[in-house]
Amino acid sequence: MILLGALGFITVSAFFPYRFTNPPRRPLAVAPETFLTAHEDVHFAARDGVTLDGWFVPCADTKKAVVLLHGYGTTRTQMLARAKFFHDHGYAALLYDARGHGKSDGDLVGFGFFETRDLLGALDWLRDRGFTQFGSLGASQGGATIALAATDLREVRWAILESVYPTLTNAVDRRFRRTVLLPAWLAGCAMIPIAEWRLGVSAETISPREAIARLPCPVFVISGELDTHTLPANARELFDHAREPKSWWLVPGAAHVDIYGFAKADYEKRLLEFVSKAESMTVQ
Repeated sequence: MILLGALGFITVSAFFPYRFTNPPRRPLAVAPETFLTAHEDVHFAARDGVTLDGWFVPCADTKKAVVLLHGYGTTRTQMLARAKFFHDHGYAALLYDARGHGKSDGDLVGFGFFETRDLLGALDWLRDRGFTQFGSLGASQGGATIALAATDLREVRWAILESVYPTLTNAVDRRFRRTVLLPAWLAGCAMIPIAEWRLGVSAETISPREAIARLPCPVFVISGELDTHTLPANARELFDHAREPKSWWLVPGAAHVDIYGFAKADYEKRLLEFVSKAESMTVQ
């Protein structure tokens, strides 16, 4: 029994790191035409050369563009409604599948760490198209990506982070507690070192909480009141580490869900107020 138990523990400890760093790819379940009247299929390179697949939503007579980043295990389709929303308010939009997701290349997911190279490649692509004013919005892993890229986002005028974990170790702990009812230090004592070996980086390095303090622009942190993946206290911890100017919204009744779909009218009102205020500022 002890031998079987040890074998089972080793098997699970080996499987979960592989599963977490190489999630199954989901198809693009929603056609862009469902939300958009016009779009372009685009391909561009991340800063490290990985080829990414996305959609560009043009908007006439503007130099403003927003980059939209989906969450872990999903695809760019998660951002379609937001792309329409920003387009309707005068922004071009670029939404793409992060590496290891959807139709993009890559087979190793870094929970926002490697994905910073995707975001920087997206901004490079927009600059080449003549855009000069940028905003960014990311959900879950997408938001973590924005925070982790902070030092390279000097030209980004505002950032919106939805449902973002403060540290990778916290994210792993929350998911273990929800799935196997054990804290990560126990259930994941072998998993985390294996995941670090696969990623080639320490889990402690992947910390949006520490990185967000280096964001050079106004930031809006949003989280659900009933989110069990990122508890309200964890999201607030992220917000507390951000520098001013910053905004906070704890969405009543929302779990780890699509906040836009959950509270559409309030979401749109708050985002427009935040973006308008952020763009009226001169950020040093």
